[in-house]
Amino acid sequence: MRSAAFVIAGLALAGQLSTASAAYCPPYIVPPVQAAFTASQTTITASIQAMDAAFQASLEWNSSRLISAIAVLASQKAVGANQMVQAVANATQSTASAIKGLQGYARTKQARLEYSDWFGQGFRPCKVQPERMMITNRDSALAEERRLRVQSEVMAAPGRYGDRLQAQQQLIRDHADFCTPDEVASGLCARVGEFPGADLTVATLFEPTMEEETLYKAKVNFVNNVVGLPDQPLPAGAEKQVSSDAYALAKAQKDAILSPALASFKEIQLDNSGVRTSHGGASTPLSVQFEAQVKRYAGDSQEYDNWVRVLGAQKQRGVLIELLKVKALDLAIQERQYRQYERMEAQLAALVALEARRSGADVRAAQAAEAARRQNMSRSIQ
Repeated sequence: MRSAAFVIAGLALAGQLSTASAAYCPPYIVPPVQAAFTASQTTITASIQAMDAAFQASLEWNSSRLISAIAVLASQKAVGANQMVQAVANATQSTASAIKGLQGYARTKQARLEYSDWFGQGFRPCKVQPERMMITNRDSALAEERRLRVQSEVMAAPGRYGDRLQAQQQLIRDHADFCTPDEVASGLCARVGEFPGADLTVATLFEPTMEEETLYKAKVNFVNNVVGLPDQPLPAGAEKQVSSDAYALAKAQKDAILSPALASFKEIQLDNSGVRTSHGGASTPLSVQFEAQVKRYAGDSQEYDNWVRVLGAQKQRGVLIELLKVKALDLAIQERQYRQYERMEAQLAALVALEARRSGADVRAAQAAEAARRQNMSRSIQ
């Protein structure tokens, strides 16, 4: 404040001096104001230095804050960048996991469509496969059982001898459950049987039944009624006689001729019967099992309706598998027909042999063979 007053006073005095005579030009700084100028200059210099120092301090303080703020901002940007990179990495990993999961689901879906039992294995594979295996095993077991049943159930089985009177009485006793009203009226039976005449008709062989049922006994009786009584055994001590050899030969020839018919009878009987075998217990008759398989593909059954409905949802692989199942069943039926034709051929051959015996052709052939033998012997002697 004091220095400012000195400046103002100097300026006023300078104005008064300027109005004085122009001929007088005083010095620029006169001694009276020298001290004021010096003090003012010192004050101004100090003020400028103070302002400069304050400005310097302010700049340094602001610079420090700015540098700190920049460092914090850089750190925040670095953290943000790291977080962003981590977020991008996590998102990329999640996307890759999702894509992998979708691909796995697509492969699983494709595998289920191609190989599952709903779309790629045909009609109810868990049901059809065991049925087919049962048919195969049952057919194999019955092939062996057929030979055993011929020997165990047929009184006049090939190679068997027996008392004809006892066999006749046994046939009458076995027929008691199948007596007809006419037989009761004639006094041959005491009462009408549960299945009158069942053991006298061939239709009984084709009737599906189980072994423990009475109708199965009628099948056994029918075969025995057709074959007849067994041949009488040779008396003790007669086996060395010449007639015994002829009797045994005639017995063997008769059994051979009857054997094809017996095999066919037992084939039909066992195919339509649920019997116990050496390989397992009784099961549904084989003919019934084949009938169920055929009805599945031939129609007119609930199984056929289910098969058609399932087949419409199958993939191409499932349809092809189902086609193979149908072809396999067709081959199995053809194989059984082929065996039937073989039995028919054997029966025709037996009929030819029987006709040859009746016509005496076998005797003439034996005589011709004997004549040829004698002729060869005479030539060898000569």
